[in-house]
Amino acid sequence: MPASEDFWDDILGHLKDRVLLPVVGPELVTVQEGDRRVSLSRLLGERVAARYQLDVSWGPLSGLDDAVGALLAARGSREAERLYRVVNDLVSDLDPPPPEALRQLAGVGDFRLFLSTTFDPLLARALNDIRFGGEPRTRELWFSPNQSTAEQQENEREPRETETVVFKLFGKASSTPQYAIHDEDVLEWLHVLLTDTARLPGWLFDQLKARPVLFLGCKLSDWVGRLLTRMASKSRLSLESKQFFIVGESVASYPELTGFFQTFYGGTRVQVLETDPAQFVAELSERWHKRNPQAALSSGGAGTAQAAPPAGKGSIFISYVREDADAARRLCDVLSGLGGDVWLDERRLQPGDRWEEEILGSIRREVRLFLPVISRNTESREEGYVFKEWREAVERAKGIPPGGRKLIFPIVIDAEYDGNPSHYRQVPDAFTVSHWGRAPGGDPDDALVSALREAIRDMRRKEA
Repeated sequence: MPASEDFWDDILGHLKDRVLLPVVGPELVTVQEGDRRVSLSRLLGERVAARYQLDVSWGPLSGLDDAVGALLAARGSREAERLYRVVNDLVSDLDPPPPEALRQLAGVGDFRLFLSTTFDPLLARALNDIRFGGEPRTRELWFSPNQSTAEQQENEREPRETETVVFKLFGKASSTPQYAIHDEDVLEWLHVLLTDTARLPGWLFDQLKARPVLFLGCKLSDWVGRLLTRMASKSRLSLESKQFFIVGESVASYPELTGFFQTFYGGTRVQVLETDPAQFVAELSERWHKRNPQAALSSGGAGTAQAAPPAGKGSIFISYVREDADAARRLCDVLSGLGGDVWLDERRLQPGDRWEEEILGSIRREVRLFLPVISRNTESREEGYVFKEWREAVERAKGIPPGGRKLIFPIVIDAEYDGNPSHYRQVPDAFTVSHWGRAPGGDPDDALVSALREAIRDMRRKEA
């Protein structure tokens, strides 16, 4: 179900004022396993079920808590204590990269404080990749009913305005019971918070109650949804004026919760959107960048003066010669603004360098869209590493059936290009069967922007 324009205006207005508080849940934290993309919670649940030979009735939104519940029912509560170490080891062994949705969310620069209902490190990693070139500069905090004094003191330090912070409401993965892995844990966490047995840091508690809240992919059951929204409100829900936005696929599973909101909260103060949260984040990123065309996070994460290309691997690979680096960076900025997960490798590789197999292997197996940047500079080359990249992409494309998805998307950056690819004799013949996009100096024309936007959306649909 698409969001209305009023919905988007509310969201983007709060973002502009930097008051919207995102709460990120397990539906956004996905991993790739073979040919399927699943939530990390579901994959952990499957691994636990296999380890203990459990019979679990998996549903579309099932996760770790379902496997833990089956284990406790079969073997009793004593087995739960060991599970925290087991789950922590599973998270460490999997060590998945942040999904595209979290990277897109990290690129929305007006978000500085993130709440998370999951215990994994992927949101903080995405922020570090996108905002800080991979350096661990995101401040990651967490709450547990039995936190040490030192951890509580660290939580109490109010963030600076320029800091990026992730606060984990239900703890972070560890070998001890410092995080929630099932419904009874969640109940205990909320009980402690609501009864003031332990508290969130004062600065966070104040912001949670004062700011509009956006729940993204949170698995809000009826009772958890009621308790969290009440905890985030200053007064009775029927008297409260702040806004809540709830976006996710599990919403339809709890009609009692939406009915409760409609009865006591009204349609404009709690707006519920049943949709894929990853697709919502992609559109949020696209709309935000459209309103902020010059916005690009600096390496310090505090400004918008200078573009910094995303670090690490991505599903879109830009292949270029070093003379065209500036144009490639501009193209990368446009793709990122459209919600693309871009790999722009600025290491000046030569054949035989230790990164060579990493790049060629990714082109061979992993990237979803290959963008060769074609120019008079590539035409003047007699040899170069870029041609190895092009050959790998051509070989990869041979394995895609006729009429299948498009892998190679040639882009010409010469301003004088007249639409005739025969002027470029260095390109493989396989490139000439595709329509070439135009991006003079790295700035795509309207037709290319439209085509790239559609290609990115098609990738998301297929991954979903």
